[in-house]
Amino acid sequence: MKWRCAPFECCFACTTYDASTEFDIKSQLPNLGYTELASACHHFHPSKNLGTRAYHKVYHGILEDFREVAIQRLSASEFQLIEKHVEGCRSRILSLLPHKNVVSVYGYSSNGKEFLLAHEYVPNGALHNHLHGQGSKRLTLPWDTRLDIAIDVANALAYLHSNGIIHNQVTSHNILLDENFGAKVKNCLGSWQLARGPSGFVSHNGEFCLNFKNDVYSFGVVLCELLTSKPSYMKRENLLDMKLATFTISRIENNALEEILDPSLGFESDPAVKQMLTSVAVLAYQCLIYDVSLSPSSMAQVLEGLKGIREQRRDLNLTADFKSETLTLAFSWDYMKSQFQIFSYDVLVKATNHFENYVGKGGFGTVYYGKLPQGYEVAIKRFHEKKEKTRKQFTREVEILSLMRHQNLVSLYGRSSDDSEELLLVYEYVSNGSLSTYLHRNSGNILPWATRLNIAIETASALAYLHHSGIIHRDVKPSNILLDKNLCAKVADFGLARFLPLGDLDFVTHVSTAPVGTPAYIDPEYFEFNKVSDKSDVYSYGMVLFQLISSMPSTVRQGPLLFTLANFAMGKILNNELEELVDPSLGFHSDNSVTETITAVAELAFQCVQHPKEFRPSMKQVLETLEGIKQGSWGFNQIT
Repeated sequence: MKWRCAPFECCFACTTYDASTEFDIKSQLPNLGYTELASACHHFHPSKNLGTRAYHKVYHGILEDFREVAIQRLSASEFQLIEKHVEGCRSRILSLLPHKNVVSVYGYSSNGKEFLLAHEYVPNGALHNHLHGQGSKRLTLPWDTRLDIAIDVANALAYLHSNGIIHNQVTSHNILLDENFGAKVKNCLGSWQLARGPSGFVSHNGEFCLNFKNDVYSFGVVLCELLTSKPSYMKRENLLDMKLATFTISRIENNALEEILDPSLGFESDPAVKQMLTSVAVLAYQCLIYDVSLSPSSMAQVLEGLKGIREQRRDLNLTADFKSETLTLAFSWDYMKSQFQIFSYDVLVKATNHFENYVGKGGFGTVYYGKLPQGYEVAIKRFHEKKEKTRKQFTREVEILSLMRHQNLVSLYGRSSDDSEELLLVYEYVSNGSLSTYLHRNSGNILPWATRLNIAIETASALAYLHHSGIIHRDVKPSNILLDKNLCAKVADFGLARFLPLGDLDFVTHVSTAPVGTPAYIDPEYFEFNKVSDKSDVYSYGMVLFQLISSMPSTVRQGPLLFTLANFAMGKILNNELEELVDPSLGFHSDNSVTETITAVAELAFQCVQHPKEFRPSMKQVLETLEGIKQGSWGFNQIT
């Protein structure tokens, strides 16, 4: 078996450039003349400045034919940056037939030193300013206007998608409002055009999994802003910033949507408005949920849903194109009903038979089996004494798990009351215990390779979801991966998890903090430099992959030397001795398909534990790669 010098090159799509698709604004737009455009805005007088966004300043102007325009002013180098950003995107993005909800581009000009681009002028500015601006920039938009804005934006995106174009920058900053508060989508320079295949448009090769669902998700965030009047990132008292999308999802699932709806919209006094707000919230939820196979299949479908809400139709149903799980637009609090409850201490004592039904022990508490009066089986974590450190772990788990909902995360049902004698958390009961009990070669609990691969995929799905929400687990290991009655994986134990704080554009790359976790699974860079990041979880996950392949413990002794499994496994792979690593019970030598998939997963694990961390894939890439390995998209032929 021959391994590549640069492992893992096959697993990720690379960016390619075709000169025949080079972006060329000037070949499609009229040259309006530099003098005319400069004169139109009084030669860029400060009084004409509309603001600065991204690479350019924007000025208000009036052309000789009396058209009002917004003029983008870019230096030659700035324009080259935009050209480079959109290389591979055909110029027809800017030369589409006019659409009432897309800002028109009138023309360009250049004097050799700078480039001017003239757009349609939209007088009421960005939606963001009306929802979140200060003083005179902010206007109270009534609900009917907000719903019309949502419909206009959905109409624009559906139009772009029908032409194979992903906007890729759907934000309230890029939604402008005209004199009648009709919405127009702007800033298509960062858009991508998809290639058309035999069955329709296909994902862009230069971006990882770039498709129309990117815009659907972003539009869901805009819906949340329209419902709540809160910005896309929220500042919460005494807590780190949080994505509005994550918070909205949690409020819907916890039957607490009214806590975040803007009260100025009148839902408390008008049942019809309340019903529309509720229905739009469900539609936003469907746009935002992480499993994209359950989200609306297209912006056209979202548009029809919004129109139906405006018409207050009773027959709305968005389930037609969903692949699994029924999600309907006819909102029911029973459907979104929260399981999170506050339990009295006496109820939990009785449920555990006075804490006699021992299940296991962790770093911060002991876990007991329990049965609630309603008959639900639960796992109850009984924290150690009410010390400050213990309270922090308790609070952290409540904060994170009360906000997160994913099929591969252990669900938190509730907690003990504030006046309880002890700190107790109530989780769903996961009947088959932890993965660690199945990963000892002499345990007698042999998991076939197909089951192990599914566990790897489900664990990766949970971690990708957490990272997408700005959360690092920090203690990924087999004992924190539980298996239900069908041997499906559920990630547990969030006592060490933490939110990543926000930077200017998104979550920052790392947090400086003292290393915590189980030594063999801790990212060596985290241990050395006290900087934890999502790539620290990727390292720990790579260790789990090696254990799924080998059924070995986290440390391996060779003579007098003790190695982490990561270092031991990497040595075997680099020495072309993979078969010495693999658990012989998995059929590595007797089943070609097992040989192929284990080989591919071993190389993925190798990549996950690379140094420096920049060489490691993201958990989203890991998940996509594992799914490809399972489907045969990546295998022996690609890595030998």
